[in-house]
Amino acid sequence: MSILNIRNCLDPVLRKKCEPVKNIDGNLVTLSNDMIETMFDSVGVGLAANQVGIPQRLIVVDFGFDAERKEDHNPLIIVNPIITAAEEEQDGQEGCLSIPEIVADVPRFKRVEVKGVDLDGNDVRYEVEDYLARAFQHELDHLEGKLFWDMLGRTKRDMLKRKFKKLLKEQGAG
Repeated sequence: MSILNIRNCLDPVLRKKCEPVKNIDGNLVTLSNDMIETMFDSVGVGLAANQVGIPQRLIVVDFGFDAERKEDHNPLIIVNPIITAAEEEQDGQEGCLSIPEIVADVPRFKRVEVKGVDLDGNDVRYEVEDYLARAFQHELDHLEGKLFWDMLGRTKRDMLKRKFKKLLKEQGAG
């Protein structure tokens, strides 16, 4: 397995709507495993294929994530995921591997149902809530070309963008 380069929010690939996966093959299996390795290496809870430069409808989510016990992992791979039901909105803190060091309170649904296909071509369905519901919604937004700060008001979003660009400049100068 390989650690892939995570694209930052300035990369245009993150603003494109991802194409459905038409064929599950060895390349997709390798990509999925590399995405899991990359997600864990980056201490993330989820990763969308376009975050590693592949504009396809594929996500990985750490279903075993527990804020108290970060060592419990259970990575899920979902091809062509969609949210089929959602209820009860709540605000919660969110960050993104493509926008490192930036967090904000973002409104999301408390509970969601997600359907898709696994790497064997079998239909899968997950009902999740709280943090995992937030993670699924975040990753599915990536597949639509959206970033978490798009859910915020213009003033807050612009402030976070300026902060991120300043961090990039400082890192480039360091």
